Amino acid sequence: MRVGFGNDIHRLEEGRKLFVGGVLLPHTKGAVAHSDGDVLIHALIDAILGALSKGDIGTFFPPEDKKYKDIDSKLLLGEILKITNPEFVNIDAVITLEGFKLLPYKNQIRESIAELCKIDVDRVSVKAKTNEGLDALGKGEAIKAEVILLLNN
Repeated sequence: MRVGFGNDIHRLEEGRKLFVGGVLLPHTKGAVAHSDGDVLIHALIDAILGALSKGDIGTFFPPEDKKYKDIDSKLLLGEILKITNPEFVNIDAVITLEGFKLLPYKNQIRESIAELCKIDVDRVSVKAKTNEGLDALGKGEAIKAEVILLLNN
């Protein structure tokens, strides 16, 4: 059994799209990033790679490489899944986002992650938190995801 942990944070800006776990959310702001800025998928990739001692997302998809500009993070996850072939026991995620209710989208996000990872949805947990008005997260200037997972590899 192997445990992996990953996290990611991105600034939010008007006029950009916000993807979380492969789901486009109807937010007025979106992530500022080299790719599509999906913090949940980026944290998941880092958790998988960490559990298997394979580095981090930047090792495989360097931000200076123009071919990853605005790329769909689901494609990045697909590549990592092919390379690592993880056997998931479970995935547990926390999304920190101020000023936008994730509750109506949590099941859709869980289902998306389960489908991408080819596991049962009951093995995926997604929790939503705020930062209680503290720092850039609390002011709605950023979004953060943290993922812990257990692999049977």
